[in-house]
Amino acid sequence: MSACPASLHAAVPRAPRRAPRARALRCRAGPAGGGADGRASVWSLEQRKALEAKKDDELSKAPEPARPPPPASVDAVDAKMSRRQVGLSASVGLSALLGADVVFPSDAEAKKIISGYTPADGSFTCTFATHTTGDVGFDAWYDTAFAPAMKDLHTGELGGPKFGKAFATTFALGVLRGKEKADERVGTYFVHPTSEAKAFQAFFTDTGPKANPFWQTGRDAGWLTGEITTWQSAPFLFRGADPKTGFPPDAKKGQGLGVYAFGSKLDVRKDWIPAFTSPDSDKLHDANGVIVSAAGDITKGSDFASKYKGVQVYHFHKNFKQAKAFAAAFEAADAPPFDQISEILDNPKSFVFEVVKEDNFPEYLPQA
Repeated sequence: MSACPASLHAAVPRAPRRAPRARALRCRAGPAGGGADGRASVWSLEQRKALEAKKDDELSKAPEPARPPPPASVDAVDAKMSRRQVGLSASVGLSALLGADVVFPSDAEAKKIISGYTPADGSFTCTFATHTTGDVGFDAWYDTAFAPAMKDLHTGELGGPKFGKAFATTFALGVLRGKEKADERVGTYFVHPTSEAKAFQAFFTDTGPKANPFWQTGRDAGWLTGEITTWQSAPFLFRGADPKTGFPPDAKKGQGLGVYAFGSKLDVRKDWIPAFTSPDSDKLHDANGVIVSAAGDITKGSDFASKYKGVQVYHFHKNFKQAKAFAAAFEAADAPPFDQISEILDNPKSFVFEVVKEDNFPEYLPQA
């Protein structure tokens, strides 16, 4: 889960200059230099030229009409701009925030920028789960808890009889680390058929009367602290997908990943998607090292709340540093134009990781 060439100010039209009156007189002339009815003009040729020269001179000295003042905020332009225009401008501004030193590419470089998007049909879901690890840290969590369990990913035994069938449908699995110096955060994402979404959600429930008792063993062992945050979404688009497969290319070790969730005050399909995939947004994502993106509707029951339509975005960056800066700016939104961005996004949240590995299992892809 976007230096503002398409800012709100740029959307205010400049008042056109009046057409020179002398030119208008010429337009009204009839055939062969006569009047509108074709008869000879009462003006001699010399008189007409003198009159036109005088009018042109007067108009060239006239002051240019004043431009309307720029709007002070999104609210100020609501009456003059459509909601879609506000959304497009704000989305581009959001992308601008996501890097302090945004560099716009040359025309030659722009040809290599990721543009457009590949639609997805929502037939599969990505379950993202994250938690902190206390004093144990990522390495011990991975070696003692995660890796041994994943040996049974496709045997039907992972999670026991209640969850084994769901885990066996996984066709992509990512492992992530937060790189904090203390209480390091870990993350995973499982990509699976949407039909198994409720089972995955139930597995990662760690609090309340429906909590999976497995997570208490993690707390007892010290590798699970705090609560697990689980976000699920069914992707509706990819940026940077492999044209041969229609899916994003495999994530690589060392890449950065920002995982975002927010409620969209804009209509997601009509307004947010065009803004997110606009040419200016593409350039700004490129300047911040975003090489692959996925966006989807947040599934009901995820650990995210908004009265607006929930959207989850995955932004894969070239490196962790870029992902961290991108997410920090996204959540801060405390400087123009990003103090206005909050007017179109509700409850924005994000997590930042370095990719440790991604395993893909094409043999488990759902068959058409």
